[in-house]
Amino acid sequence: MTDYDKIEQIKQVIIELLKQCSISANVEFEESITKGLVFNITSPDSYLLIGRKGETLHSVQTLVQALAAKKLNNDQPFWFTLDVDDYKRKREWFLKETAKSAVEHIKKTGRAAALEPMPNYERRYVHAYLSEHHPEVFTESVGYEPNRKIVIRLK
Repeated sequence: MTDYDKIEQIKQVIIELLKQCSISANVEFEESITKGLVFNITSPDSYLLIGRKGETLHSVQTLVQALAAKKLNNDQPFWFTLDVDDYKRKREWFLKETAKSAVEHIKKTGRAAALEPMPNYERRYVHAYLSEHHPEVFTESVGYEPNRKIVIRLK
């Protein structure tokens, strides 16, 4: 099975799942060097697929990955990201801007700053972004789910 065939199979899994949920949507895919394969769903019911802080979207992605693996007969893992109306791209931009703002505040005051609680995949994104773009700060996750958050300090 070619990669294109796998992509089409995954797209069909997404379309069928949405159909079963009575959600009308359009599914497009794109491939990029930084993000890999991304399936983006556009729908007037996008809020149903995104949920609070993207929690539903994360669950839908997990479900689609499991269904796709079954449909592809676990023929070598085929990793992809599921997005809805570019929610993840917009959320990453927001997280990056929030982190940059926190770093500026820390530089001015010299005091540590805590970001809002967020899911683990968002915390991973912030840790990675700050370690790559702001080596002058140290980050750590503190607390317990669902209130776990990132604390940023100067090194």
